Amino acid sequence: MTELPAKARAWDLVSGSYWNSGYYGGPAPEHDEIFRQLMRAGAPTAVVGASTVSLSGAAQEAGAELHVLDFAPGILREAGEWLGLPVDRQHLVDVTGPLPERLRGRYELAVADRLVNRFSAADLPAGLRGLRDLVAPGGTLALTVRFGWYDRDRQIHDALTPAERKLFWRPDVGEIDYAALPDRDIPLPTWGGISGQVMREHIRGRGREARFHKDELLAMVADLGGLVCTDLVEATNGTALVVLGKAALGKGEHHDTA
Repeated sequence: MTELPAKARAWDLVSGSYWNSGYYGGPAPEHDEIFRQLMRAGAPTAVVGASTVSLSGAAQEAGAELHVLDFAPGILREAGEWLGLPVDRQHLVDVTGPLPERLRGRYELAVADRLVNRFSAADLPAGLRGLRDLVAPGGTLALTVRFGWYDRDRQIHDALTPAERKLFWRPDVGEIDYAALPDRDIPLPTWGGISGQVMREHIRGRGREARFHKDELLAMVADLGGLVCTDLVEATNGTALVVLGKAALGKGEHHDTA
């Protein structure tokens, strides 16, 4: 049996506790309303990131044809059970790698909540490409993003020694490395009933995550091609919702899934 990547193991550590323990996460209320407006009855809709059960539930309420994608099998399975989602609509997929042909260009709407913040700097371009390639021509990709550091990044950084800070924050590549979290007690975020030790192992296992600003992300999207930013809505919790449209096919063109 192939060993799971460290990041996938980290998310499986919290698995269903991510929502069952009283911590639901999910988008800001302002963004949640926009996501709901984008969802349509019968429309093939991909929620990328199984932990965001609030978005999956909203898609079900709208009558959309919901599919959930994640690279961690445990959290995907538990989300599927929570949602009562058929197995053939649960997809174990890492969007930073090659997409299965059956999923390329399949969805009228693909959504993700802060997923791009969890990619490493090296994986970020491939992750954006994978998200784009899920979307059908004429479809929409809607992503919430936190620009700059999370509050927990600052909290952890401030508790580190100068030597530890050099390992934790890499300004040359714009990347936080949670694997540098020391063993001693330092302030960590609290999510519902998840224990401190599990939270420490979860955060450390997430490893490297990119940190960037609005102009950097929009430049990456422009360089990628195939998407146009149609809206960017900032919320009071410091996140932004970026809505990207994929061009429809012109007359005589055919959709190419290669």
